Formats: sequence, C-alpha cells, structure tokens
Amino acid sequence: MIKFFRKIRYNLMETGKTSKYFKYAIGEIVLVVIGILIALQINNWNEKRLQKLTLSNYYQRMHEELESSRDNLDNLINGIDSLIILNRKTLEILSSNNKDSIPTLQKTLGALGTAWMNNFNYPITEEFMNEGYLAKVNNTKIKDELQAFSIQLNLFTALDKGIGDQYLLTIEPFINKHLNYSQIALDRYKTSLVSGGPKTDFERLFNNLEAWNIITFKLELLISQKYALQEFKAMTERLTNLLNSELN
Repeated sequence: MIKFFRKIRYNLMETGKTSKYFKYAIGEIVLVVIGILIALQINNWNEKRLQKLTLSNYYQRMHEELESSRDNLDNLINGIDSLIILNRKTLEILSSNNKDSIPTLQKTLGALGTAWMNNFNYPITEEFMNEGYLAKVNNTKIKDELQAFSIQLNLFTALDKGIGDQYLLTIEPFINKHLNYSQIALDRYKTSLVSGGPKTDFERLFNNLEAWNIITFKLELLISQKYALQEFKAMTERLTNLLNSELN
C-alpha cells in the first residue's frame, strides 16, 4: 500500500502536476490522521471494554465474598449480645448485694473472661481497593459504600486492639488474682478444663470496686462492639444490594 501511494506521488512529480501533488499530499496526510484517530478510538474503546469486564468480575467476586460472610457476622453479633446480657446480669447481682444469687453469679462471670475479636477478612474487596480500582468506579453509590466499608475495616482493627488490650491488661490479671477460672468459665469452654483448685470467694466480689469497674468497662466495650457490628452489617447489606443491581 505504501509503495502504491509512493508511485502516485512520483508520477505526479514527473508529469509536473505540482498543484495536484500537494493536494494529494494533503489528502494523504488527512487519511493518515483519520487512520490514527480511528486506531486511538478503537484502542480507547477496547480499554473501556476490558475495564468494564474487570470491574464486573470484581463486583461478582465481592458480592459472593459479602454473601458468604453474612452468617459469620450474624453469629458474632448474637455472641456479643449474649456476653452483654451476662455481664449486665453480673452487675445487677453485685448491685443487689444478694448472696443467695452467688450460684447465678458463678454462671455469669464467665462472660467477663470471654473476648471475641472481629478479625474480618475480605481479601477480594481489599485487593480491589489496594489496586486502585475504586477510582474507576462510575457508580457513586458503590464508590461511597466501598470507601465507608474500607474505613470501617480499619476501625475494627483498632477496636480489636482495644478488646485485646483490655483483656490482657485488666481482665486476665484480675481473674488470676481473684477468681478460679475453671469455676466460672462458660459451659462451652468449661468441658475442656480441669475442675478443682482453690475455691473462689464470691462474697468478696460484692464490695470489690475493682471488680465492679472492670465488669462495667467490659460491658461498655461490648456495647460499642455490638453497635459497630450492626452498622457494619447494614453497610454490607447495602453494598451487596448495590453490587447485585450493577451486575444485573
């Protein structure tokens, strides 16, 4: 093709048709420019097509990831709620100063020594964010929810640290000093422990300010954890619905 155009230019120059040569040269330049523009347009269209396919693939995988985590999230919320109930009951018993409630107190105190981390793991969603695909999302609602989702995951990391520090720095030392853990452990953990050892003096707990404050702080953090989990559940449900709509 290049030889063909070159031959035409050569013939025009040989026959002295200079004006026609320049017109032809201009026309040839225009054709080249048009060809380049068409090639750029095709390349741009192809990049957008590939980008759309990549986003669609991520949306599908993130949707499945969120769906599969729903049961674990519900179980954790229910578990935290049970710990709230038990710790609140412990405080009510201590506040009543009713020594006849010691058998119940022995059953509720295990919630003080139980801490459940969030430990959320969303590798596909985190990969999507880390690879910078969020900037390519056109749906503003999905973009906003993903940003909020990422922020919430970071907050849970901080919350987990707070839960761990509270247990290691205050709760466990208090239990070691004042309670026989094998006596008060929740039933789900007690079966794997060895019973016996020194008995817990439960009556001393009724006027123990340290016990009251530690259990109160534990309850406070559990309530914060439950609230954060409920907000996170609502967030994941919104994001799941948005991704589902986008895929459809």
